[in-house]
Amino acid sequence: MAEWTRKTPWRQGRLLTQEAIKATGLSHPQNPDDTMVIVASHDCDLTQTPDREPYVEVIVGHQISEVDGNNTYAKNPRTLHIEFQNDKSILCEFFITEKRSIPKEVLADFVPHSDASLAPADLYAFQCWLAARYSRSAFPDEFERRLNEANLTEKIVKAVKPSSSAIKAILFDISGGPEIAQGLDDIYLLDIILLYASEPDALHAEVIAKKVANKIKDAFSAKLFDKKSGNWRSIELRYIDAISDEVMTVRTAEIYKKLRLDYLSLRSDPQQPVLAE
Repeated sequence: MAEWTRKTPWRQGRLLTQEAIKATGLSHPQNPDDTMVIVASHDCDLTQTPDREPYVEVIVGHQISEVDGNNTYAKNPRTLHIEFQNDKSILCEFFITEKRSIPKEVLADFVPHSDASLAPADLYAFQCWLAARYSRSAFPDEFERRLNEANLTEKIVKAVKPSSSAIKAILFDISGGPEIAQGLDDIYLLDIILLYASEPDALHAEVIAKKVANKIKDAFSAKLFDKKSGNWRSIELRYIDAISDEVMTVRTAEIYKKLRLDYLSLRSDPQQPVLAE
């Protein structure tokens, strides 16, 4: 059996080979023949000797034929769709609940998958997804109730889904801040930013993001805007725009919070601040 040293080739985001998967006994419960296993442990922990950090944390997933845009760029804190670079793309799906621990002594006999790796941007997305499990802040319960009561969460999901990986995040800024509870007669003032990817094709992503923004704007107007009185009910959508990830300011990132697309209550599964990722 090989010895685990600080010179280990294992790094966060690397895939196990099929030989290593078989040796560790890992298997995706629904798709065992397409099992893929990714290293979740941070590089600093991986370089520690087994007496200090005895285990390598991994996540068991499987190959998929196409990605769902709502599961890319850590939009969904439970499910991640991500692409590994190879002669051809390898698309994988991972669930955060499928995290496992492997003794370093076992993994020391193997090296990472040599033909598939994450691009820097995708590795960052993977790190953000891991962080989202433990560091999230909430939208107000009342705001959540109104959004779901108007069926607008589902409308947003449907509008974003065809965008694939062009839209990196849906960002909300709510009047008064998330700490202030609004009365039933008060109107939430909402600003939305669709953050689109500047690579590989910023112009194409911008066109897609603006189309999605118009769909979301129309959905809010149809549900919550009273044309007769000219007034909004419950939530007023003041602003929605699409901006590139290259031009988003630190100040904007501090104010806006991500809308997670996991179909669960924001109260029980609160949101994560953008900069905390």
